[in-house]
Amino acid sequence: MLEARQTGILRWSTDSVPAGQRFDYFQQTLESAVIPMWVSSDQRESFRNDVAMAMLGPLAALRLSGSPHASHRGLREIERSLERSFHLIINLTSPWMLEHAGRNRMLPGDAILTDSSFGHMLRTDSDYDIVHLKLPDGWLRQWVPSPGAIVGRRIPVASGWGRALATYAMQLTPQFAVESPLPSQVLTDHLGALLALATHEATGAVPQPDVAEKGLRDRTREVLRQRCTEFALTATDVAKVLGISVRTLHRNLGLFGESFGAMLMAARVEVALRMLESPIHRRLTVAEIGRRSGFPDPSHFSRVIHARVGRTPNQIRNGDKTESPPARAEGEEH
Repeated sequence: MLEARQTGILRWSTDSVPAGQRFDYFQQTLESAVIPMWVSSDQRESFRNDVAMAMLGPLAALRLSGSPHASHRGLREIERSLERSFHLIINLTSPWMLEHAGRNRMLPGDAILTDSSFGHMLRTDSDYDIVHLKLPDGWLRQWVPSPGAIVGRRIPVASGWGRALATYAMQLTPQFAVESPLPSQVLTDHLGALLALATHEATGAVPQPDVAEKGLRDRTREVLRQRCTEFALTATDVAKVLGISVRTLHRNLGLFGESFGAMLMAARVEVALRMLESPIHRRLTVAEIGRRSGFPDPSHFSRVIHARVGRTPNQIRNGDKTESPPARAEGEEH
């Protein structure tokens, strides 16, 4: 049955029901967590599936894994849908097939966007592990005003912006959604910008950065250096300072293969390293330096510094230049 933990992650598993009920249970799970659809499979007796979901701002981040099956969505299922939504789907481990505004044979890591207003048939012929992001209609249109340009089109993991989009989207698991040190808006804004750039690429209209774009990128970096110590700093705050829209900010950074979240983290690390290495700040505890650098959580501060420079904050402060083993990355189990 449904398991809701204090972590904010909702979990459904066919292991929690008798074998004879697992198939129907999974179909009900898809309707509750995703959208109405019906399921078919040649492995009904050994059928198993697990679903996890967490909210990421207005988006829903899902992770689905289990047995081969096909999911179908026709007129009856469309009529039962409460609202229109879009779905970014990536199978991490196996090839799969989707009929939706065309027929696509998908490879592991490829991404595709679907529209709940249309039917589909999705088939996995082997065990699968899918990252699925459910996107509200209104949210997506802020970034991609005409989603039809990209709906049902395979976004190859090997393509330029397709690679950036897929690599980023793969990280947006339910676990990451509840554990990320960054505000959800920072994460979802960057996803929107990458979707916009992937759409431009798919339609043959890839923008190229010019001198003005480079200047805007540099001004963004400077504002972040000045304000990175603010715990709740968002792209909206920075965009207001620059006199541009959030959408323009993210698109600009995307042109250079950068993201707001990564640039913000780099600025905070730069501040922290200066303070850790400065004799002037010896009177401050490591935790206080973390807070003054924009890291309210001491353990997260230590992990980030270690991941960036191979040493813990205490090692840096004590002048120990020996690199210690890499810390376990957040969400590494995914």
